[in-house]
Amino acid sequence: MRNQTVVVAATVVVVAVVAGAAAVVVAFGRTHQAVAANAPGSLPTPMTLATTPAQPTPTPTVTVTKRKVVRETVEAPAPRYRGGDSEFLSMIARDGIRAPDDWAIEAGRETCGTGYSYSYDYLTDGGIYGYHVQTFIDDWISAHGGC
Repeated sequence: MRNQTVVVAATVVVVAVVAGAAAVVVAFGRTHQAVAANAPGSLPTPMTLATTPAQPTPTPTVTVTKRKVVRETVEAPAPRYRGGDSEFLSMIARDGIRAPDDWAIEAGRETCGTGYSYSYDYLTDGGIYGYHVQTFIDDWISAHGGC
């Protein structure tokens, strides 16, 4: 019984291989015929003589527009800082004090000539570290030549 099963299984495999090979040969033959029909120098067949109306090639249109150049006179903006303000901002930046420019200048003007305790409260409430207060005041006085 075992031998019969092996023989039947082998027969099924051989039949499948032969059928697959035949299908490949048939498909190759059809592809070969289609390629040969379209090869240069071959006689045209009615299928290849079918004509379609030629489509016109689109022509790009370029429009050139000349523009008149208008130059406006722009006035220079008013100076944002005066006196030693720019130097003061550079000095506090070098000392490691970080503050918005406008606020730092306003704080310098507000605290110049006031007592240390007022300056300390004003500057620390604005975000300046306590150990930077004296440096801030000194930089203001140095940059502006006093109050």
